[in-house]
Amino acid sequence: MTEMSNAAISRTNSLGDDPLALAALYRAGLGLKWGSQAEAAERLTSLGPKPVRRAQIQQALAVSAFPHEILALFSDVGIVHETARLLVRARNKNGIAYLASRAALIDPAGKSRTEILAHLCGTHRASGFRGTYKRDSPLALYRRYLEGVQLKTWASMREAAEVMGIAHSRIASASAVANLPNELTSVLPADCLTFEMGRAIADLVAVRGVEAIRKEAVAARKLVPQPSPQRMLARLMGIDASQFLAKVRRAPERRGRPGRIFVEIHLDALDPDSESRLETLVGCLNVEFVGRVANANSVAGFSSGIVKPRVDPRRPYLATQQQRLNRPVPLSRLSTPPHLSGSVGSNRGTAMPPVGVHDDRSALEHWLSDYQNPTTRNRYQNEVERLLLWAIIAKGKPLSSIDVTDADEYINQFAVDPQPRSVWIMKGRRSRNEPTWRPFRGPLSYESRRKALETVRKCFDDLVSYQYLAANPFETVRIGASCRTT
Repeated sequence: MTEMSNAAISRTNSLGDDPLALAALYRAGLGLKWGSQAEAAERLTSLGPKPVRRAQIQQALAVSAFPHEILALFSDVGIVHETARLLVRARNKNGIAYLASRAALIDPAGKSRTEILAHLCGTHRASGFRGTYKRDSPLALYRRYLEGVQLKTWASMREAAEVMGIAHSRIASASAVANLPNELTSVLPADCLTFEMGRAIADLVAVRGVEAIRKEAVAARKLVPQPSPQRMLARLMGIDASQFLAKVRRAPERRGRPGRIFVEIHLDALDPDSESRLETLVGCLNVEFVGRVANANSVAGFSSGIVKPRVDPRRPYLATQQQRLNRPVPLSRLSTPPHLSGSVGSNRGTAMPPVGVHDDRSALEHWLSDYQNPTTRNRYQNEVERLLLWAIIAKGKPLSSIDVTDADEYINQFAVDPQPRSVWIMKGRRSRNEPTWRPFRGPLSYESRRKALETVRKCFDDLVSYQYLAANPFETVRIGASCRTT
């Protein structure tokens, strides 16, 4: 025992940095080399280049008595003197049971000593976090953020960002990526789901709608071999590489100034969804990418590096679409983003619709084309036009996604008093070509709503017979007696 103690004492060079080893050595030498903590501190200081204080021995003994579940958190990163001091302080403040309960919630994998200590004790110390969090993927960073919320290390993203020493926007971006449907995030290997790729997928969801992207992701997972991340992104856009070609060309030099660079996009002309796909692609480019100067006349696919992520991305496409949808426009001039077009509406039929019918607008135009009488056609157009615009602007969904509740709300609530009036009701008569045109001339009377219900019910019945829709949400709607006008 004496020989072992002497050998251990000869290693005092590192004892000050290892409280657990210091505690073990003190217990081994107690009664043999020293009789008290003060004697041990004096003896160890005389034998080593670093002084050992009595307070260090006290803290080392206190920490060594902590439950195993707490000490196990530091098995990979170790415990140093400063760690021991903070652990003892936290025990004195909150009690050992409190620390043990928090320890059970902490996953130490990949965490630094400072980070584990912050979660365990609730201390806000960012110095050890910065390098760790900046290297995290979006999913890993969001898991760390949630863990801190659960442990009450921080209460908000801004507080977490301050504690971690990173930008608040980085945590917000990680949250946006992590909250995407699992079908979307799982199509890419974990090391490929970077912040840039995650943001691109999130923007795709904003442009095309989550259901459309979900379908593409499910189909892409079945591909063998799995495509590259950039090709996968193209698949999520709904673009088949075999039907897609991008060309970059430069216009001739003019007056000594370099010519402009043009990007030509070629899609399959026989694909009925080409226009929608092209609109999606343009929207995504505006949302997420900026053109890169490329060699003139170079030809490449989506993954060729024609475009690159923007350093400071703005959202002109979505902003333009939102401005466009803030004011109703006639059916003939209506242009909606893909996720509101109805190309993947939740009430869409499973069979093939008539040729040329691929979204809500084309379906309504096809239905109206059956009526040659101008008066009848105009009356029917007024009703379906109002309903379509209400679904897009007021409900934020395509016409082919409205359900029975929406149908009843339109007939028995909205049509009774369209609000806001400045958006829906025009003053006097206006041509459809005038910017002051609105779908309504005023609230609809009971009789007007009855005729409106007959028209939209007939329209939806026919769209079901076309196999464009799966069901008619207006079939069971009745005009409420309490809404009757006098």
